[in-house]
Amino acid sequence: MKQELLQLISELKTKVEAIPESTQIAFTKDQFMRFYKGTQFEQGASECYDFIEKALKADSIYSPLTMVGAMATVRVEVGKAFKPIREIASGQAYEFRADLGNIQAGDGVKYKGRGYIQITGRNNYANYGKAFSVDLINNPDLALQPELSAKILARYFKDRGVNVQCDKQNWIKVRQQINGGQNGLQDFLRVIGDFLS
Repeated sequence: MKQELLQLISELKTKVEAIPESTQIAFTKDQFMRFYKGTQFEQGASECYDFIEKALKADSIYSPLTMVGAMATVRVEVGKAFKPIREIASGQAYEFRADLGNIQAGDGVKYKGRGYIQITGRNNYANYGKAFSVDLINNPDLALQPELSAKILARYFKDRGVNVQCDKQNWIKVRQQINGGQNGLQDFLRVIGDFLS
């Protein structure tokens, strides 16, 4: 697995280095949709692209490379359907996780991952609810609404400087900032390579 990961990193680096420095990288909706047009995923991919682009622009962090990183993140986190999802796991593992703000019995299950980037924990639901004037504490499933989910992703990128890492094409760091480790890294790098080709 480590060898395969190193090979993917090498291939991605080769693709990126093949782009002349003076070339402005573009990532348009048409370029993105070439992967999904005519498939069962076309509508979800199209809507997701529009919501993410709008949210990144609203938070003043839009760039073609940030868009690449955001869409690759969504693709890895929720799949080709490009619809916000609820985490499959029960959330029991998050019970009484003080680092997530889960201080009451049932918080782990109630505030398990949701959305395009799987926000997790009472603290995140409280913070994003406050930021967007939505009661996510009492209605955590509101994070499954595509437009709100896109806003949460954009704010997460901005607050943690993920957009800066996207613009530097530091894709491993981008994935680590989203997921905290290497979970999904191979798929993420593969999707980045596809989007940049």
